[in-house]
Amino acid sequence: MPSIAVVNDITFYYTDSGPPSESTYTTVFFLHGHTFHSGIFQRLANFAGSRQLRTIALNRREYPGTTPYTEDERRVVIEGSFEERKSFLQEQGSLIALAVDGLIQQLSLPGQVAMVGWSLGTALLLSVYCSISRLSDGVQQRLKKYVKTFVLLETATYPLGIPTPPSGYNPLYDDKLVPEQAVSAFEKWVSSYYQHGDLSSRDITELQLSSCGYDLLRQPTTQTMTPAELQSTASLTADLKCETLLVVSDFVTLLEAQTNTLLFDSQIRKAWGKLDVWCLYGEASVWTCIYASWYLEEKKQDSNEIFVKSLCDVNHFPMWDCPERTLDLLKDICTRDNREVSKELGF
Repeated sequence: MPSIAVVNDITFYYTDSGPPSESTYTTVFFLHGHTFHSGIFQRLANFAGSRQLRTIALNRREYPGTTPYTEDERRVVIEGSFEERKSFLQEQGSLIALAVDGLIQQLSLPGQVAMVGWSLGTALLLSVYCSISRLSDGVQQRLKKYVKTFVLLETATYPLGIPTPPSGYNPLYDDKLVPEQAVSAFEKWVSSYYQHGDLSSRDITELQLSSCGYDLLRQPTTQTMTPAELQSTASLTADLKCETLLVVSDFVTLLEAQTNTLLFDSQIRKAWGKLDVWCLYGEASVWTCIYASWYLEEKKQDSNEIFVKSLCDVNHFPMWDCPERTLDLLKDICTRDNREVSKELGF
């Protein structure tokens, strides 16, 4: 299995679509979300070469092939102090940054790089963003040279540290469900196609927030997968307690601080050089992703480096249900003037 070693005997497993036919191309790194690992990006890899893109998807820690957390790291996640958890989150961002830097060198990547965090992976993408000043000068300079785009794909309230509305449902935090039931309910909930109300209103009451009584536009993504596909894309039997805890308790304050760093810290932004940040969300996605994207849209003020775009008829899994359209959008984001993309590109 391909992997990249960083420090302290930590390695990250990754999948790689391989270099396209042309000598210069854009490489897109992906960080997966909760439960669904790097395998969920496989359909992108099948079409990347024809678009002169290279896709590399890392498995985060606690997922197959990548070094799991140590017992002490698990302790910190479960019951650590605020400062311990802060240090832990910063360290995870640094490790992923080192993995990306290592692959830039090891694979001799020729062109610019984009980093995409999907779902819970957006929290770790922001940890990477915030970690830049913790890295050596050499690593900082390489990342500044190569990485030109960050994409928050289907981020949510939890990874951004945004308070959850009282009526906002998530089966992972439903005390009435045992863990096995919560995982099964989560699969359907997160991959459904929701028929929301008037999204142009930016009114939370127009979103399908509850656990029942909502209308679906089409069958949930996971229910269209074969057992083999589901097994190859998700860690359904893994102990993901640490994953769930990353977006609750004291971590919420830390995640909110990361979001504020993205929005307001000019020094960190300067350290990355010319970097565009995109937030993409599906208009048929689960409520928490739409609400989080609205939040960023409101808080970013008039930033010329943060762009928010909604995707028509798309749910939480565009990389699986519409991989070619997703790649076309990512390529345009990376290669065209972003203001043109924001105004002109349909999806």
